[in-house]
Amino acid sequence: MNETASDFQSTKELTDKYLLDLFNRYPVAFRYGVNELLFDQNNKQYIDFLAGVAVTNLGHSDPDIIEAIRNQIDKLMHTSNWFYSEEASRLAELLILNTFPGKVFLCNSGTEATEAAFKLARAYAEQKQIHDPVIISLHKSFHGRSVSGISLTGQKKMHTGFGKLLEGIEFVSPNNEEELVDAFERFAGRVVAFIAEPILGESGIIPLTHGYMNLVRELTLENEALLILDEIQTGFGRTGTMFAFETFGFSPDAMTLAKGLGSGFPMGALIIAEKYQNVLAKGTHGSTFGGNHLGATIAYETIRIIQTRDVLANVNSCSEIAFSRLNQMKQKNKIVKEIRGKGLHIGVELTVPSRPIAELCLEKGLIINATGDTVIRVMPPLTISAQYLNEGLDILESVLEAQK
Repeated sequence: MNETASDFQSTKELTDKYLLDLFNRYPVAFRYGVNELLFDQNNKQYIDFLAGVAVTNLGHSDPDIIEAIRNQIDKLMHTSNWFYSEEASRLAELLILNTFPGKVFLCNSGTEATEAAFKLARAYAEQKQIHDPVIISLHKSFHGRSVSGISLTGQKKMHTGFGKLLEGIEFVSPNNEEELVDAFERFAGRVVAFIAEPILGESGIIPLTHGYMNLVRELTLENEALLILDEIQTGFGRTGTMFAFETFGFSPDAMTLAKGLGSGFPMGALIIAEKYQNVLAKGTHGSTFGGNHLGATIAYETIRIIQTRDVLANVNSCSEIAFSRLNQMKQKNKIVKEIRGKGLHIGVELTVPSRPIAELCLEKGLIINATGDTVIRVMPPLTISAQYLNEGLDILESVLEAQK
């Protein structure tokens, strides 16, 4: 079928007329994808360095994911959590076997996983009879769009326009050990949880250091506070290991997951360590769609593929290529200020606004994300080939060179 520009215009008009105007969309609509490539309504090809914001980690149209969906749809999609589910129980087992001993709550998104984590912390405070509990979070963090999510998020731009947010949340600067110690001392006896992304994503890829995270673990243990890691974006191979916490030498008390868990299908989870698995009692939380037969099947297949193919090896080899080339760009071009991140979760900080750079890349056939005002995020599918990785980096380099 030979598409024309009118197809996009029609899509845009329908979007503008019927969808809430909440997103600063780029001027393109995609029709299909194959691994690291996406094609728009005019069949123009794009190299995907966004992966649906770290969601389609296995690329687009993976045949094993498609087959798993077809097989499950032929049987059951949804029955509700009033009944036992073979698919949900098998997924929960696989998650625990690949993380830490405990139990799993299945939901539909990272925001829902964060809400469950927030309620876990509040319920834990009630259990300890702490009536003015404090949760410590980080400046520049991002934990979702619900009221609890934006309350935990350390960005003022997320806080405005919704009235008074939830109380009992204190913010410290990432990797600032002095502020961290001070916060635990100021709120001694009241701190019930510390929550953080191992690599702060939305604010521009800021990795937390091992020294900082080890101090966090030490302080949370001393104060009998929960250590909650938000691995919604870093989980499922994005940083070169199945989960980012694996490199810290300890496991958290709770961990939120989503994005890459469902390969594009809405899936989220909260994993709670064995010691705290009974804090949320029966009937205190739930989800209508969470962990339904279809979602659980897709998530199980996603993890199985990561484990049985050379996905993590590909992440690490492609990461070497990406960091090497990006650092070369930094040496040659003063517009590139800093390269940071891990695996295929990479931030390129610029001295100029990042949105126009992303728009120019899109025109040349590269989908890349602008975030944190001056940061470009490089987050391709974990299955990207070295060929298309280099081609995408060629486009980025050419756009940056043109800005000199």
